Amino acid sequence: MTDSQGRGRTSFGGRGRSRAIPAEAGERRKRAGAVGAVASQGMQALASFTIQVLVAQTLGFDGLGAFAILYGTMQIVSAVAGGFVGDAYAVLDRHDRAIRSALEQFAIAIPVLFATAVAVALVASGLVEPAVGIAAFLATSLFAVEELVRRFLMASLRFWRVVVVDAVAFAVAILVLLGSWLIGEPSLFGFVAAVAAGQFVAAIVGIVLLPKGERRVVPFVRGGYREVFRYGSWRAGQQVLRPAMLTAIRAVVTLTASLAAVGMIEAARTFVAPLTLIVSGLGSFLFVHFAHDREASLAGKLRSADRAVVALVGLIVVGGAAMLLVLPWLGPLLFGEPLDVVTVIGWIAFSTSIAAVAPYGSLASVAGRQGWLFGIRAMDTALAVVLATVLLVSGGDPAFVPAVLAIAPILGGIAVRTFLLVPLVRREASQIPAIVES
Repeated sequence: MTDSQGRGRTSFGGRGRSRAIPAEAGERRKRAGAVGAVASQGMQALASFTIQVLVAQTLGFDGLGAFAILYGTMQIVSAVAGGFVGDAYAVLDRHDRAIRSALEQFAIAIPVLFATAVAVALVASGLVEPAVGIAAFLATSLFAVEELVRRFLMASLRFWRVVVVDAVAFAVAILVLLGSWLIGEPSLFGFVAAVAAGQFVAAIVGIVLLPKGERRVVPFVRGGYREVFRYGSWRAGQQVLRPAMLTAIRAVVTLTASLAAVGMIEAARTFVAPLTLIVSGLGSFLFVHFAHDREASLAGKLRSADRAVVALVGLIVVGGAAMLLVLPWLGPLLFGEPLDVVTVIGWIAFSTSIAAVAPYGSLASVAGRQGWLFGIRAMDTALAVVLATVLLVSGGDPAFVPAVLAIAPILGGIAVRTFLLVPLVRREASQIPAIVES
């Protein structure tokens, strides 16, 4: 929902009500939320990392390449559902009966319809057998549902409960995977089925962990669709850009090189993934924090975003240096053969570029500039795909793809801060004297 000036109107946790809390308690809650957000992404990183390492160890880089494509499609559908429904749930008035009903209907329709389309496309293309396609349908739809439950917990500021949900998904997936190996050989079907099982159990646990008021289900009524679609479509589009870009790059690498090349790039990305997911975790926290903190000025929020960028970039640089130090022995230990140093450095650079963008994107979305933000992000994503495609088509080494991908997000982050956020801050500052005089 937006006001007459197009700014996002939040009703976080209630119908526009806010409670005053002591500054010290607020800071403690903020730090705890940030740590919880990072911990939840860390758990997701551990799960993704472990499963993909197991794929590489048992199915080889060809198998890892195929699994990466499947897993990438799951992430795309999850991003669509999370952005469309999850972010709208956090920003719009979810206690309004029509809005809540619309959110419920979209929460059912998006996972089912998109998962069906994914499964049909995978089987029709010949990439997977029908049995794997069925497993992919279940895994994709459940992946999206579990992501929605995570977003609902985040919207209620229950970040540490999200950690529990992610831990359950990880544990169940590993148990199912080990059980399947007792009765048969490791297979792509087994890995996809294990992901589906983990997401199913985690979603149930997450629903149980939701605050009682957030578990309320209203009967389906007409109305609310326009408000949800107006906000959610932009957020879904933005959320899907990065996984869509990675999927497009995998396809181009497959066509110009091989599935083994995709597997090598994915192995390096998996090695660096904990850094990227930490950035995503803090980005999710900042989005919720900015939406919840209605009293702070845009100028203050922009200063917070600036500090977050500096902290995140520093964290990625330090963490990336540590990863490079352990790469010579840890890479072969995890993946069975050495990882390409250039590719690993490229993914560290990519994570750094995302760290320089995420806080500004979160603030722009909450400030009602989600449409313009999507436009900028779409352009920098398209630029990244074009640059990588030119590199590959011209015969360049696929190992340089991640480094090329890191260029565009930096330009997008500069554009978001300069052309979206700074003008909003100046407009806010120019309105203050008029308010005081009146």
